[in-house]
Amino acid sequence: MSQPRKTTLNQKLSSLPSTLVKRLKRLSGRDELLILAAVPILFLFAVAPQTFELSWAGFGKLGRAGLLFVLFFLAFDLLDFQKGKISWTKRQKIATALVVAAATVYFVEVGLGQELTNFIYSIGRSLGASGDVSNSFLMATDYIAISIYLPTLTAVVFSIGAIKRAVTPIVFSLGMLLFYMLDAFFPYGSLGPLQFWANFIVAGVAFLAKVFGLPIYGFTNHLTINGLHGIYRLVVYWPSVGVQSILIYSVVMIVIAAKLQAPAVRKFIYAAVGIAGTIFLNVVRIFTISYYGYVYATSGQQLDAFHNAIGEVLFPIWIVVFLVLILEIEDRISDKTSAGRKSKKKSKPGRKVNSSRGR
Repeated sequence: MSQPRKTTLNQKLSSLPSTLVKRLKRLSGRDELLILAAVPILFLFAVAPQTFELSWAGFGKLGRAGLLFVLFFLAFDLLDFQKGKISWTKRQKIATALVVAAATVYFVEVGLGQELTNFIYSIGRSLGASGDVSNSFLMATDYIAISIYLPTLTAVVFSIGAIKRAVTPIVFSLGMLLFYMLDAFFPYGSLGPLQFWANFIVAGVAFLAKVFGLPIYGFTNHLTINGLHGIYRLVVYWPSVGVQSILIYSVVMIVIAAKLQAPAVRKFIYAAVGIAGTIFLNVVRIFTISYYGYVYATSGQQLDAFHNAIGEVLFPIWIVVFLVLILEIEDRISDKTSAGRKSKKKSKPGRKVNSSRGR
């Protein structure tokens, strides 16, 4: 009885390569682009998984989870691409292989944290980045690389014109690049306009605390939490309260809304709701951290750990919910519009008969 099972298992194992090849052949062009775009990031994750624990660098750690958001936004943009296959030319294959290999070499080398990483840190010091080891400058170079890699790969696989249709991940990457550069050269609260937003968020947290009757007080960029297990006095700077996330995701919301096949009024409403929701979510995030400090935290380390965890959870959920809601609303509007057109076509002959009878 056991022999047939072994034979069946062997047959399955022997057929795996051919099955895999068949499935790969069924991939559409947009699937191939997404897979190729993910290759360098997956290699980076393999060699340095601990750097993906955060989406924004902080507390002495690197935060490369934002690179996964790049892939998420690319996948969303690729929904607009046709599912046709690519007729690969020899030149196209060579160019694609070189582009993917170059990006993979960079991300593997920077992930291993050896010569290339030290070289990047030295460039940052020579340019005036804050600190002997500027993680923000290192993260900025990651987004320089991905901001070059994505449009180059898209142009090679499809065409230069296709870059416009896959612009959302590029906008997100450039936004992350910009704010990491700002954080590297203007640390803490030295950049006035961004620090103003931090003060605004602290004021929002203080308002919510007053509404719920909690001993949490905020003024300018100082937040005081009279907790049940201790008092925590925090000096809040713009990277700590997610100002960069508010601005980057707001721009992404605008780009997504602009790409929709919808009237201008609806696009404006989507963009406004996305921006308002992002700002409100961030205030709620900081308030939740403050509430945790008030009720549960027994040390500053616990508060920092919760701060890191809650930030990684809320924004991905909000982005997914926002996109799903937009797609659902647009699908329902499209269905109603198409149903209305069909009913009008069916009712036209009846109207003509009735009008002739009236005559």
